[in-house]
Amino acid sequence: MRMFGRYRIEERIGEGAMAEVFRARDTGIDRIVAIKALKPEYHRHPELAQRFLREATAAGTLSHAHIATIHDVGEVDGAPYIAMELVSGRPLDETMQVQGRMPYERVLAIGIQLADALAYAHAQGVVHRDVKPSNIMLSADGRAAKLLDFGVARIGDIDHAGADLARTQAGQLIGTPRYMSPEQALGVPVDHRSDLFSLGAVLYEMVTGKVAFDGNGLATLALQITQQQPEPVERSARDCPKGLRFIIDKLLAKKPDQRFADGAQLRQALQRELDAVSVEESVRRRGLALRVKLPLVLIGATALALGSSVWIVLDRQQAALEHMAVVSGGSIAAFVTSNAALQVADNASLPPAQQDWAPLQAFVDTAAHDVGVRRLVVADAGGIVRAASDPGLIGRRYIPVSGEAPVASDMGVTAATDATGGRGFRFVRAIRYAGTDVGKVDLLLRRTALDGAVGLTRGLLIALSIFIMTVVATIGWLSGTFIARPLRRLRRALNDVAAGDTAFRLSHRRSDEFGAAFDAFNHAAAAIESRLAEVPGAASSSMAATLVAHRRAA
Repeated sequence: MRMFGRYRIEERIGEGAMAEVFRARDTGIDRIVAIKALKPEYHRHPELAQRFLREATAAGTLSHAHIATIHDVGEVDGAPYIAMELVSGRPLDETMQVQGRMPYERVLAIGIQLADALAYAHAQGVVHRDVKPSNIMLSADGRAAKLLDFGVARIGDIDHAGADLARTQAGQLIGTPRYMSPEQALGVPVDHRSDLFSLGAVLYEMVTGKVAFDGNGLATLALQITQQQPEPVERSARDCPKGLRFIIDKLLAKKPDQRFADGAQLRQALQRELDAVSVEESVRRRGLALRVKLPLVLIGATALALGSSVWIVLDRQQAALEHMAVVSGGSIAAFVTSNAALQVADNASLPPAQQDWAPLQAFVDTAAHDVGVRRLVVADAGGIVRAASDPGLIGRRYIPVSGEAPVASDMGVTAATDATGGRGFRFVRAIRYAGTDVGKVDLLLRRTALDGAVGLTRGLLIALSIFIMTVVATIGWLSGTFIARPLRRLRRALNDVAAGDTAFRLSHRRSDEFGAAFDAFNHAAAAIESRLAEVPGAASSSMAATLVAHRRAA
């Protein structure tokens, strides 16, 4: 470990053509930084050292989430240096060596970050001039990117006097010429659009897993970059969306004015493509045609609405019917209690040997013949059953049933289940005579009619729901077909125009949105045809394409 100004050098972590990079600790504020120092052999070129410091100072004004921050710029014993943020992660070139080509969704996400960083830097008047994978650091999860070496990595591109410096420039270019723009290769002045070309070469490599320009020598690379197009993206990445291919091709245009105007416009294009890809992937995952997908969506929504409505209706109906059944059962229980009261009271005033319960049992037998009565028990004040629909209970002690859920607590009604599993309502009433409790009536009424009414309603509502969903599914299928047909017609027309055939129009009598789309297509086709007519030879080419199309149709 050694000191470099106020920085304690801990280890060497990298080397470029003109500078070395060290991990160091700023002893003044105890911060870990990366020190980029110009190599000793370049110290004898004052112009180079001044440019190094000037560019670093300009880049030091940048503060962006996707740009490595420059903390300090200066000289130590004549050695220019830059103290910058030590970015954790792995350089993009090392990542691609391990992983190969990247998924296009990830390429778009990283491209958006880099375009945003370039847009910000360009707005501050700073041009990078050496955008390349080794100057792009990815986070540990590979989702975030940071640009390194803003304004300092390609300081050898400027014109300097002297043969020695010229040789230095050539040597410096040997390491990173694959990503330079045509302007840099030709030695003409560059602007921010040079960075966009370099970013295009990086995106090309991320998508295809291959470098855009694969020449071995500097002269070969310069020739390829200035005069040749890279191999089409689709040959190496068939799954790459057409929109992303277009963006990369536009970035790699030889003339600066044919590229995107600036990083902001590039970022907008990449974001739009990422949004479109996300929607396409969502549709692809569902993988259904519109005429199938639309009915399914409508059926699902209808089923949800109908299911909720049917449940609410049945719940309310059952509550209403239960209330009616309880009121009706309460009247029956009151009638039985009032008829049993006199006989129970008369017997209660007599000695046991003189008590006669036969009339009470006769009344109970008569009441038990009612189809709504499942069980009837009458007990005296001592809790002994004196009359019952089940003769085996007579003379035994009355045992109240426990654990039943209350239905109408104010009326003493519970939801009961008998030994056979039948459901009903249990009414337990005290027999009062002359203000005194002389016995108890336990009446269990069937709820068969109530359950039958609820079941009938449920069946009718389910049948109605099935009918409605069938109608909705049919309407959805017809609507999907209605929409798909004009879309298919418009798609075929667009494909014909793309093939060079503009000598046709979409005739229609529609007054809806599709009619407006057809009119817009016809207007566009007419505009394209008129422009082609202004180009020599284009009209004959269009006519030839039309003839070919007609021959294919024939």
